Amino acid sequence: MNVCLITLGCPKNTVEGESIAGLLKGHGYGLTTDISVADAAIVHTCSFIADARDESSQFIKALTRLRRKGSLQKLIVSGCMGQEMGKKIIAAFPGVDSVIGTGELERLPELLAGGPMVIETSPGGLLETSSPRLLSSLLPSTYLRIAEGCSHRCSFCLIPSLRGPYRSRTMESILKEAASLSGQGIEELNLISQDITFYGKDRYGTFSLPGLLKKMVKVKGLRWIRLLYAYPAYSGGAGSLLHDILEVMKAEQKICRYLDIPLQHVQKDILKSMNRSANGRDAIRMMKEFMPELSLRTTFIVGFPGEKDRHFKELCEFVAEGWFDNLGVFEYSPHPALKSASLPGKVPAAVTSERRKELMLIQKKVAAKKNKQHRGNDIEVLVESALQGVNVRGLKGQLWSGRASFQAPEIDGRIIFSGSARTTRAGSFVRVRLTGSQGYDLIGNKL
Repeated sequence: MNVCLITLGCPKNTVEGESIAGLLKGHGYGLTTDISVADAAIVHTCSFIADARDESSQFIKALTRLRRKGSLQKLIVSGCMGQEMGKKIIAAFPGVDSVIGTGELERLPELLAGGPMVIETSPGGLLETSSPRLLSSLLPSTYLRIAEGCSHRCSFCLIPSLRGPYRSRTMESILKEAASLSGQGIEELNLISQDITFYGKDRYGTFSLPGLLKKMVKVKGLRWIRLLYAYPAYSGGAGSLLHDILEVMKAEQKICRYLDIPLQHVQKDILKSMNRSANGRDAIRMMKEFMPELSLRTTFIVGFPGEKDRHFKELCEFVAEGWFDNLGVFEYSPHPALKSASLPGKVPAAVTSERRKELMLIQKKVAAKKNKQHRGNDIEVLVESALQGVNVRGLKGQLWSGRASFQAPEIDGRIIFSGSARTTRAGSFVRVRLTGSQGYDLIGNKL
């Protein structure tokens, strides 16, 4: 049986999809990216916010239409939407054969072989399998999950109900996978979990990310190690967790001078309603004082219940101070199962949309100013792809797209540069002299 696996959502879901692909291959199933020749399809869904649920629904509907035409023998929905809706998916999407949540994804081969229609279990995630992951990219860059679930109780977040409490992998298993990935040619590892800073607390009784990093830098072949999704609660001065992480980062060149630390907001009343830490600004200031070259990314939510004009103004003023190299803004996504759904002070959708646009315009000015500071610098770039039909003022010849160590994959700006096709290829590392910028992107010429 040839299976087409469609993975939606965040990088954590991407890694899980790669683990599922390895699991299926280990059980003798064929894998194809061509739905027209597939015997079965699995939609590995995301339902974190309304837009993710809508995307998952659209893919499921499209595949049910193929089922009606007789193109597919079996259609399975897995992952977060399966965990959230369970058997309701069968009623909502006629044509779906089976549904499985996040708790027992290792039973997917059983469903393909004609197992039960719906597997409803406690939430979880497929952190490890007996079969190796099948990487979905040919580039020497990938994500490495160090934990699953979340034990925080943010009032706007479904993750604990979809993925369960925080569960750290053993340090040995993480390092073993890192070495295996390096052996497959991976040179950039992006460490992810719902909160990487909580790593080890549940398993070892202490926050263990600094210790993990000290061991990971010794893995041969790795060039860049990037930290994504740090929680701002563990901040403060010397001796705090974030300070300890920065000390390791400062001492180890392999660790990118980059940190993604989602603040969600900065106004104390809104943070209290979100059930979030109120010291995010202190964390940001401490980190930039300790390591001025640190590239910071964050995300904010606008339109949260109770967010008044003065709350939003405070957020805008903080962003305008220029702390962040990269920034994402989400519009508040309500869900009846969340505590935030019952909060007073609903913000109209039109107002929320305008606030998102306004905040992104502020960040655009910040990014333009920061990009000017890079002009004239020679940097190392991971080449991701050749560009066709793209014209950039000041660049001639073959153009390429890549990233520097201060840019995370998929979400940040990129480096667009000119370089000979004879000496440049996707997946290689090259030196580029930066000459200017275009929007969020930097431009330059290969040295």
